[in-house]
Amino acid sequence: MSDIHDLRSALDVLTRAGHAITTIETPLDPFIDIVRDYLAAYQTPANSWMTADQPLRLYRRPTKGLFAVLIGVFGSRERTRLFLDPQGRDLGISNAALLYRAISSPLPPVIRASASPRIVIERPDFNAMLPALTCSVGDPGPTVTLGLVYARDAVTGAANCSVHRITLKPNSIVVGINPTGHLQQMIAAHVARGERLPVSVNIGLDPVIYIAAALSRPAVEYGDDELAVAGSIRRAPVELAPGFSNSGWFIDHAEIVLEGSFGTEMEPESDRATPETREGLSMPEYLGYYSPCGDATTLQVDALSHRADAMYQAVTGPGREQSELLGGGQEAAVYRVLREQGYSDLVREIIALPSGGGHLLTVLQIAKRSAADDARAKAMAALVLESVSPSKMAVLVDADVNPLSADDVLWAMATRFRAEMDVALTPELRGTPLDPSQSSAYAPGGRNGYTVKSVLDCTMPFAQQGRFRRAFSGT
Repeated sequence: MSDIHDLRSALDVLTRAGHAITTIETPLDPFIDIVRDYLAAYQTPANSWMTADQPLRLYRRPTKGLFAVLIGVFGSRERTRLFLDPQGRDLGISNAALLYRAISSPLPPVIRASASPRIVIERPDFNAMLPALTCSVGDPGPTVTLGLVYARDAVTGAANCSVHRITLKPNSIVVGINPTGHLQQMIAAHVARGERLPVSVNIGLDPVIYIAAALSRPAVEYGDDELAVAGSIRRAPVELAPGFSNSGWFIDHAEIVLEGSFGTEMEPESDRATPETREGLSMPEYLGYYSPCGDATTLQVDALSHRADAMYQAVTGPGREQSELLGGGQEAAVYRVLREQGYSDLVREIIALPSGGGHLLTVLQIAKRSAADDARAKAMAALVLESVSPSKMAVLVDADVNPLSADDVLWAMATRFRAEMDVALTPELRGTPLDPSQSSAYAPGGRNGYTVKSVLDCTMPFAQQGRFRRAFSGT
């Protein structure tokens, strides 16, 4: 049994490990002021707000909403590791390997007969109750950034939990859903049967549930239940409770839950959209840019429930938290590909650097054992770029380079890399349209969301390892 079973116990583990929570009693507006204060708390002239560790801060008195606002839970890799292995039982096993092990031996959730004690509000005024953050002027509206949508098909048994951008409009809630993703497939299946898909939006959870929800293909496939992955990590099943207002289920320990359903209804995510384009701009995306937002799926909300003294958990958009969440899924996907294609003997560590938002920039630390591994390593990296669509650059480094340190990776690039010899380019492959360079505007003749990807080989040639012996190595 794990030390962590919900958000509150996770905070206890962090506190015992020395990760103090700073409590802010000053009233601050969720409209920009909370995000502005949060960014100022860790930005310095010498760091990057995109990649620097983010602090744990609890804003007890937001000027709007009923709940204190908690930010920074996933603000460092050390915290992420604590969530995956709070008792230190798996030292020497990478985060990616821990997630792969859980994917391979899932522990399905269990359904309680009834929910634990909660306060239930039917037909809630969600704009008045939720202290949803507006990150910047021009955002479509206050946005729920850690709302985990849970859905289960009662006919097929397929389940899905995933985090989406959820915008609170004056009279409705809209959810940005990938049109080719698992949740949209479940909506389509229900609509085809003449039904609506009952869902819950769960806010404030055991952190491994959010980590599991960030898993995607090829780490998991359609119908795989990410809650079963979380249960495997915790060695105890996640408990679901029946909805108060619909036939769906919610995560029993969630701090705050919205109950509702999806059908075919869609509307512009931004009220700033024009009738001609139906587009505005999103809140800041995980790569640090704004992107067009068009129509989004309308969530019909029937009830809101919450625990006593509930906390509203959020992220600020781009930053270390987002990169840690997405990076865990990226590393697990790469690990699965390499393990199943026979490269486990070559790769030592897989790191999705936060400078790539946890997606674009993957460092593969390897240990060559023969001259044949020079070419084999490049083929391995190319396979990653082909198989894991969000990836864009794969950087190969040796075992004496710290893959967690961007500076150390750049040192390897500066001294073990020549562009005319050590760059391998792929054909145009599927990527992500949220990277503005992956567009026909940037690359004439290209396709939006596609890019030529690159392997950067920053390793020593096997035959020349003696010439590249690093000073102070092993001391």
